[in-house]
Amino acid sequence: MQSHRLARLLRIIVEVRTQPQKLPEQIAKDLGISVRQFYYDRNQLARMGFRFSRTKGEFTILGDPVVTVEKLPLSEVLALVLAARHLFATRDFSIVRRALSGLYTIIDHMPESQKQLLKSLIKDVIFEDGFGCPPEVLEDLILAVDEKRRILVHFRDRPPESRVVLDPLDIRFKRSRLFLDAYVIKRKKQARFWVGTIDKIIFTPFFRPEYL
Repeated sequence: MQSHRLARLLRIIVEVRTQPQKLPEQIAKDLGISVRQFYYDRNQLARMGFRFSRTKGEFTILGDPVVTVEKLPLSEVLALVLAARHLFATRDFSIVRRALSGLYTIIDHMPESQKQLLKSLIKDVIFEDGFGCPPEVLEDLILAVDEKRRILVHFRDRPPESRVVLDPLDIRFKRSRLFLDAYVIKRKKQARFWVGTIDKIIFTPFFRPEYL
């Protein structure tokens, strides 16, 4: 699910909650979507656990699934996922990293069925739509930087057998895209790589020299 789609789902929740007298046709018009899309989105929210009631064509939300962290409504957790995606505008990866850590802490306290939903949303909205890479790639990069580990990197646009030996230095935003700064062993110079081009990371038993 991309960030704009999650934003639309949240807007539907707000519209139905705050203006229950609105007909689906009017809500769809206000959101700039078709009535068919409205019903598709409503059904997706229902699969998440939101309970709807319809009377004379009007929709109301009877229940917002509660996450077991101080009875936090699921709609607010969804909003946090979207907010974390928009933190990219700060261009400070440490802030986004803390937001992700907070979201995963919330997930740890959720029922198993909701855990999978939120993990999927975070993967789609924050990682795939935002970073351009799967969670495991970024998690390995963070670990490599934190532990000063030397890594072998496979890139998506290169042959499968091709790999580059790197000493990761830092992870940072540039123009709202996430990059890895690393020392390229073969070229003996520092370079910057967009994480969206990285396909796989293999850890070596070696560590980054202290002079880097």
